[in-house]
Amino acid sequence: MKNKTAGIALALFLFFLSSAAFAQINENTSIQIFPQFNLGLPGGRMGDLGATIGGGADLKIQHLFDSLPFLYLEGDVTAGVLPYPGNNLVMLTAGMGVGVNLKLLNRMSLDVGAQGGWYLGLVSGEEGVFSNPWFGGNVNVLFDMTPNLTLTAGAGYKYFIYPDQMLHHGLSFQIGTVFRLGSKDNRSELEMESIEIDPLFPILYEYYSDNAFGKLIIKNTERNTIEDLKVSFYVDQYMEQPEVCATVPLLKRGETAEVDLKAIFTTGLLDLTDTSKVSTEIQVSYNLLGRKISYSTPQTIRVLGRNSLTWDDDRKAASFVSAKDPTVQLFARNTAGVIRELDQSAINLNLRIALGIFETLELYGMNYVIDPASSYIEMSENSDAVDFVQFPSQTLTFRAGDCDDLSVLATSLLESVGIETAFITVPGHIYMAFSLGITKEEARRTFTNLDEFVFHDDKTWIPVEITLLSEGFLEAWKYGAREWREYDGLGRAQFYPVHDAWTKYKAATVPGGALPLLFPSQENMISNYNESLDIFIERELEPHVAEFSEKLQRRDTARLRNSFGVVYAKYGKYDKAEEQFNRALRMEPDFAPAMINMGNILFLQKEMDAALNMYNKADALKPDTPTIIAAIAKTRYEMEQYDQVKNLYQDLQNKAPDLAAQYAYLNNEISVIGRASAARANVVTDWEVDEENEE
Repeated sequence: MKNKTAGIALALFLFFLSSAAFAQINENTSIQIFPQFNLGLPGGRMGDLGATIGGGADLKIQHLFDSLPFLYLEGDVTAGVLPYPGNNLVMLTAGMGVGVNLKLLNRMSLDVGAQGGWYLGLVSGEEGVFSNPWFGGNVNVLFDMTPNLTLTAGAGYKYFIYPDQMLHHGLSFQIGTVFRLGSKDNRSELEMESIEIDPLFPILYEYYSDNAFGKLIIKNTERNTIEDLKVSFYVDQYMEQPEVCATVPLLKRGETAEVDLKAIFTTGLLDLTDTSKVSTEIQVSYNLLGRKISYSTPQTIRVLGRNSLTWDDDRKAASFVSAKDPTVQLFARNTAGVIRELDQSAINLNLRIALGIFETLELYGMNYVIDPASSYIEMSENSDAVDFVQFPSQTLTFRAGDCDDLSVLATSLLESVGIETAFITVPGHIYMAFSLGITKEEARRTFTNLDEFVFHDDKTWIPVEITLLSEGFLEAWKYGAREWREYDGLGRAQFYPVHDAWTKYKAATVPGGALPLLFPSQENMISNYNESLDIFIERELEPHVAEFSEKLQRRDTARLRNSFGVVYAKYGKYDKAEEQFNRALRMEPDFAPAMINMGNILFLQKEMDAALNMYNKADALKPDTPTIIAAIAKTRYEMEQYDQVKNLYQDLQNKAPDLAAQYAYLNNEISVIGRASAARANVVTDWEVDEENEE
């Protein structure tokens, strides 16, 4: 009786000793102690004495595998007492087991395993300790209350071998609470299976807000599903706040999420003139069983200098087109202002401004040089090679650059005065083009040789081989057009409008004010500009003059003289145009087209009374003609006869609404805006020809 009482007391002591089960967890590995109720079953040497109830404790080390998330291995040590009538059986066991962890619900899982090992036993009242193998199995249900607290209950079976017979077999029942000890500092983090971060290019700092510069794969290594996973990227020096790169509502245990790293950088990146290593953080936060968990992982990234660029996408060059750079604006607007003051409105304004800027660059001393360390020829063939591209203000300061530097400078200068530009790339080379702001049909009516242009998106562009600045604008244009025809015919030329490229690669401007520049004299600039413009006009007129001279030798008519005059007028040769219109009127005094055109010449010469007289004569011959109504309305507007203008404009709207829309300013009372509109409208495009009767 005393032995049985002592056995029960020892069993209860072991139970209470382990009643507060604990575990030190490394997420997938736990060390646990649980109290046990043991039920000895009939059978075997000890079972012949009948069933009995005892207690004990179980020490277990269990590890779940990441690569095989359902499989676990465990080591098991138990101590227990089973009181039998007249004897107490004391058992110490040690063994290993394997099993599977089955997730039933987010918080609930089931462990099913098999074990085997060795035991030491002794029976009170008998001498000696015996030792033999044992085997068994167990089932445990686990319920996670919080990340640090789990309830567990389970049952097991063990079979103890004894020489020639079974010593004992029985069931064990356990229940307990697992406390996962430790703060977040020693918790394991979610596993980042891979982190790839490309070097950063400061010139593309705005590009990175919408486009990834790195990628990471993060895996849920928690025991449970996590919610509201957020991954952020942060660089203290160059970001105002962390950028949330990904939000994952739900990520189950063992699942992975792919995260593209993006960031909103400040312009501070543009202060980096050389390659630097920068400390960054990848911040992770998520909810686990109601608890918010946050941590950060430090990373070091490489940031290249602000002039660095790769040519995997030629559109990236648009990032260097700094139309708002103060130095660029100073140079371009100073030149454009002079050109606008010259009275040459018959020639396309974009063409005149571009010609003036290119001629000024030549006078300024701009040179084309090949950078042996990073030429576009070599760099464009290797998309991973890092090139050095100058900002336009740097090129103006150095007065030299290679093809990409000069193309960036030219596009920046023209964009700063409102002229659209584009990059043209051919194998091993990049150059530029600018838009005339007219359609192909308008170009056909205006220019002689359409082979000298590029037509893209229903716009007319002039290609300019910027490296030939020293040979003059017209030669650079001619060569650029030839390059385009040659490589476009082979399908090897690419055309990238800067405005389109800016939608992906926004322009960046180096911080700072305008740099001091030594401009060429205005006198020299105007002289070079006029010389080039005259050459262009003569080149355009030459085939027309030859054509009309041949026709006039066969038959001299008022219609041919009028058409000949229109050709001269379109190119601003108003004196020669006036001569032809007067000859037409001498030959045929009532020829209305020549009257209208002569009125246009007088209008441009600011002789409004004489112009109005010509228009009225034409109106008497061809009443209700929309172009004549528009001409009379324009003239009376300049004479400030606004009441009559109002009536004329209403008549024009009724007869030719499209034409009226071109002269919308006529519908307004005189104002600063109206006068500005009128000034722009002084470029007469309504030259009259009698095409039906022209020979």
